[in-house]
Amino acid sequence: MKTFHILTFALASLVSTASLSAHCQVPCGIYGDEMKFGELEQHIETIAKASKSIREIAAKDTLTAQDQQQLIRWTNNKESHAQKIIDETANYFLAQRIKPDADHYADKLEVLHHIIVYSMKSKQSVEDEPVETLSKKVAAFKELYLDHSHEHHTH
Repeated sequence: MKTFHILTFALASLVSTASLSAHCQVPCGIYGDEMKFGELEQHIETIAKASKSIREIAAKDTLTAQDQQQLIRWTNNKESHAQKIIDETANYFLAQRIKPDADHYADKLEVLHHIIVYSMKSKQSVEDEPVETLSKKVAAFKELYLDHSHEHHTH
């Protein structure tokens, strides 16, 4: 019975922690920009793999119960990683890192908007195009952001 309570507590803790944002909006400096870009790139790889797996399973003439279960799991996984990109874009970059007085402010906002849109499109599709475009937009933002992340206009 004690083991059951420990497992229940661990599961409840995991579920409640998973619903929290990946990073608070306190400027603690723990998370680095390079790490955030690595996470975004990993999410994109996961979405691409999930989309490919969904297409492969769905192409079968008949689906077993296991196939159907795998379709659900890959779909949930793909959508979860796309949502993580949307959340990180909004919570980390838009809310904390992009300052209105930064160089190329409008360009950064535009690319971030594209990242959010193509993350959403990646949720809605299993085709390669939205994921490829998303990857290109993240790469473009990474280059723009890292080249100009610490520059500010002087007035």
